Amino acid sequence: GHNPAFREKVTPFTNALLTSEPAIPGLDASVIVSPRRMHFTLGVMSLHRQSPTDPDAPIKTLDEATKVLQELKPKILTMLNGERLRVSLDQMDIMRPFHGDPEQANVMWVGPAESESTERLKAVGNLIKKTFEDAGLLVKEDRPLKLHCTVVNSIYRNPRPRYRQPFSYPAILASNAVKSVLAPNEVVETQDAEKPKKGPVKVDLGEWDIDEVQICEMGSHGAEGEYVAAARCPLV
Repeated sequence: GHNPAFREKVTPFTNALLTSEPAIPGLDASVIVSPRRMHFTLGVMSLHRQSPTDPDAPIKTLDEATKVLQELKPKILTMLNGERLRVSLDQMDIMRPFHGDPEQANVMWVGPAESESTERLKAVGNLIKKTFEDAGLLVKEDRPLKLHCTVVNSIYRNPRPRYRQPFSYPAILASNAVKSVLAPNEVVETQDAEKPKKGPVKVDLGEWDIDEVQICEMGSHGAEGEYVAAARCPLV
């Protein structure tokens, strides 16, 4: 989200979701992720600001994580072999909704379809993930890396309701907001409630350079509303 051109591309789409007529059930400004905060998550760490007092405890500090990140840079650049790391935001879908009902969606994302550049990005992401796992900084997971950039997440609803309030994905698909970003020749039919569309929708939200890997503080907000980066690894 630190790329101004990316924000200029995505902001009209997220704004259009909010101003849709008729209004999209379950959607309000609090559940839409600001383009400035959009990112791909590779893993979550629980780090100490200082080394643990127990000398036998594993070292899980920000300094250690930063060191691992910096040591990754030459390995990543070797893997890229002079090519830029790029990602196309060309598909959109939801995470598994309540009871499998798209009218009760909680997370909507955009991400890359399978391609050569996506495989390269996955390879880099898996290298980073495995390196941090091997260093004991990330919990190892059996599930494969899923490249997705969250656009809507009901967990952020404010004020927070007693129970998580979902949103209507079919209403989003029927909106002019989605029509404005559909890929050429892509048609979304949502009239048949018995057979709602399943699987990703092809969209065109641009192709972008990934020029940096960051360790960010969860829940933080910088001057522009962005996640605060505690460490950075430029790739260009």
